[in-house]
Amino acid sequence: MKCSHSLALGILFSLVRILHAQEEKSIGALKAEIAVADRELNQVYQKAKSTLPESIFAELQEEQRTWIAYRDTRSEELARFNEGVEEGKEKLSSTYWESVLSETASRIDTIKGWMDRDKFAHEWEGVWSDGQGGWLFILQNEPGRFTFLIDVVRGPTFHLGSLDGVAEWKGRTARFTIRDDGAEEETWLTFINGDIKLEVIGENTSYYHGARAYFGGNYLRLRELNDEDRKRLLSAESL
Repeated sequence: MKCSHSLALGILFSLVRILHAQEEKSIGALKAEIAVADRELNQVYQKAKSTLPESIFAELQEEQRTWIAYRDTRSEELARFNEGVEEGKEKLSSTYWESVLSETASRIDTIKGWMDRDKFAHEWEGVWSDGQGGWLFILQNEPGRFTFLIDVVRGPTFHLGSLDGVAEWKGRTARFTIRDDGAEEETWLTFINGDIKLEVIGENTSYYHGARAYFGGNYLRLRELNDEDRKRLLSAESL
């Protein structure tokens, strides 16, 4: 029995070493991908610096500093939430590096959105992001009205939220209101379309999201709607 027990321990330790080596290889591969993404991010950032008006680039530059802190914090939170790693050991988790890679790819799209800010076909229509877990889809399908869908993932425990409907707009401001049977109060969303970003202000929205989630924020338009986006919005409109 002693011999069998020693053999079992040896096999267990070998499996642990193999799994650890596989994890290290996985992290190493992710770091290599991140290095490529970082180079692309720097190229796009430098292009923005050379093409955007100085005052607008100053806003992007400040946002870039905020994003770096957000990327690191968010990746640490995800590693703790998904894998239960101890605080301070997040970088030993492949989830951390997967998150860094994902956030970097998303940031590249965001900077491109800054450069494309005045190239969109409609005042409101497109896919918007606040860069911190908030996504806003807008279909501008008739004068003075648009269909929207807003999805958010917020906080260290990744609370969710979702709301869709038809907002009425005039000029740069749009309003939406709803009151479901289970809600205590009427819910309001206000959309303010600025020169670069779209500000969303929510009132009494807790019925539609988790405790740490929220809809409010400043959203940047990243791209036009694709066919899948349109189908999703039209489905929401028909409900």
